[in-house]
Amino acid sequence: MTDIKLIAIDMDHTLLNDNGQLPENFTDQVHALKEKGIQVAIASGRPLYTLADMFSHIEDDLIFVSDNGAAITKQGEQLFNSIIQPDDYRKLMAFTLDQNEATGIPILCALDAAYIPKAHDQYDQVYRTFYTNIHYSDDFASVDAVANKFTVYTPNNDAVDQYADIYGPALSKQFSATTSGKEWIDIMNKNIDKGQGMYQLSNLLNITTDQMMAFGDNYNDIEMLAAVKIFICHGKCP
Repeated sequence: MTDIKLIAIDMDHTLLNDNGQLPENFTDQVHALKEKGIQVAIASGRPLYTLADMFSHIEDDLIFVSDNGAAITKQGEQLFNSIIQPDDYRKLMAFTLDQNEATGIPILCALDAAYIPKAHDQYDQVYRTFYTNIHYSDDFASVDAVANKFTVYTPNNDAVDQYADIYGPALSKQFSATTSGKEWIDIMNKNIDKGQGMYQLSNLLNITTDQMMAFGDNYNDIEMLAAVKIFICHGKCP
């Protein structure tokens, strides 16, 4: 690992255990890597505000590649952000609202909070695992916010099937769309993903992707794992 300058780590079922907990020695490991000149990037579908809450004790020692590569933040400084135009996220709103609850619940992932139709607040506990700031709206289609991701929650944990049957065919030509775990379909601007996040970091930090290592486990990690020199895939990788 003498040439490695950055390690990127996915969250769910990679860094976190099945109970959503960090390894007890994670902080010590980050500090040890930092002493060796190796930076640690948290690469997640979660938004920045959730990651900042989760890692408040070590925030300044990490780089956050949030919203599946749509944003990059280091020591509180926003280095990159791919904002979805309002006309585009309104198309996503309209398309998802035309579906039924079983095929997906729309969530606009704004920089300040997740905006969710009030009619679907029964899943609040699930949402808050990933989105610590939530605004419920009685008129979701009229929400106006600065957003860098749109996500669909599938309450039957069948995101892969819903993506293959509905969302992928309809949206993947205009947007980057991927499943994240069993329950989420994440939609970003075209060509935005965790892999592009690695290329952005390469430019921003003046290191090559050959000097990067990544850990992941799911469909939204594929591009990240392909972008770096060394990768480790946890569990049942796609």
